[in-house]
Amino acid sequence: MSHEHRPDGRLRVAAILIVSLAATVIDSIDTLAVLLGVAALATAILVARGNLKFRSLYKRLAVVNFFVFWIWLTIPVDWPTLQLDDLGITLALKISLRINLIALSVSVLLMRMNGIDFARAVVGLGMPQSLGTLLALTVRSIALLDSTRSRLAQAMRARAYRTSASFRTLRVSSQLVAWLIVHALVRSERIRLGLAARGYTTMRWPTRQHSHWHSLPRSEWTLFIGVLAVILSAWIFPKLWT
Repeated sequence: MSHEHRPDGRLRVAAILIVSLAATVIDSIDTLAVLLGVAALATAILVARGNLKFRSLYKRLAVVNFFVFWIWLTIPVDWPTLQLDDLGITLALKISLRINLIALSVSVLLMRMNGIDFARAVVGLGMPQSLGTLLALTVRSIALLDSTRSRLAQAMRARAYRTSASFRTLRVSSQLVAWLIVHALVRSERIRLGLAARGYTTMRWPTRQHSHWHSLPRSEWTLFIGVLAVILSAWIFPKLWT
């Protein structure tokens, strides 16, 4: 599929920005919990239908909640007295809800987009084209470097290398980092040439030239309006009942 026929993700990225802004602005724990429940329900439906892989979702949430674990370990505890602080517990709970809400929303809304699609979408929303190119190169380079690191680590294990607390481990680790830097330089040049061959330059991004807002699929507009409706409902209805 050519780059000019890739799915346009501007509305999905805009929805992510709105969810992130709402999660930051909303201070009510009940409202954040409702929004997190809706995101969890949407995620469960997509996993049940096979549109979202549970394994990748589990790994992503595990990394996110590992950070949340350290939040609960530091913020609520008054370490000089080893007592729990009510304000700290409330703050940690809000941060936990916000982080998981954004993580689930990103998993649901951006599940069909790769790094190049995401870069094109943010350029279409107004990011400078040079920064969009840099973002595309960065996302692609991270994936390739991780693949390179895995291959080098596998090659080291095949040669019976085992890490230990020694100068040899330090020397081999430094050599591994040096190899990654060399591979990063070579791969970045190849990626730049590949993107240029496919029309990706700092002066030409097809999303802004060939696609208009009114030509976006109706399903994308429905998803965007649905996200807005859920956020506004969760924010306004509690105010009406009080």
